[in-house]
Amino acid sequence: MTRLAKWRLLYSVFAGLLCSEAAHAADWGLEVLMDELAQRGSGQAYFSETKHLAVLDKPIEQTGTLAFAPGRLEKFTQQPHAERMTVVGDALTVDMGPASRKRQLRLHRYPALRGFIEGLRATLTGDLDVLRRFYEIELHGSADDWELVMVPNKPEMAALVRLLSIRGGLGRITVIEVVQNSGDRSVMQITEHEP
Repeated sequence: MTRLAKWRLLYSVFAGLLCSEAAHAADWGLEVLMDELAQRGSGQAYFSETKHLAVLDKPIEQTGTLAFAPGRLEKFTQQPHAERMTVVGDALTVDMGPASRKRQLRLHRYPALRGFIEGLRATLTGDLDVLRRFYEIELHGSADDWELVMVPNKPEMAALVRLLSIRGGLGRITVIEVVQNSGDRSVMQITEHEP
């Protein structure tokens, strides 16, 4: 094989790979992303959260674990103090440790809280139908580095929350940011390994 023939062969293989990648990128979108997230179905991850509140001089730092499955979400804060929030179906249970009693709420009685929790739970489990019930959704970026910008479409939640931004890549969520109308915001970094 001549040198020119080798270059032509190499060029055609390279061009074919580029076309294949371009076709895959053109197919990628919101439905594909949600399918990728749904494939996990359930899981556990570590989080490090920073809450910026207008009434405080310094942000609040929290660390702990998240566990999720369809219909279930659990956030266990380990630092600065133990607190467990569990959502199963419509029931939210908050346990702030042995010194205080558990509190339980029904989410259907608190529409703003329900919309927020459903947004997190539905994104983690890839449930696009539920997301669309509560949010107007825009997807930016690529499969490797994407951002979902979700604006509440229910007045009760829109009165409190300006937007929910969820970022990630390669079928994993890495950052959840909540921006409230008051100017308060929280940024949660999510990792597979303990921070």
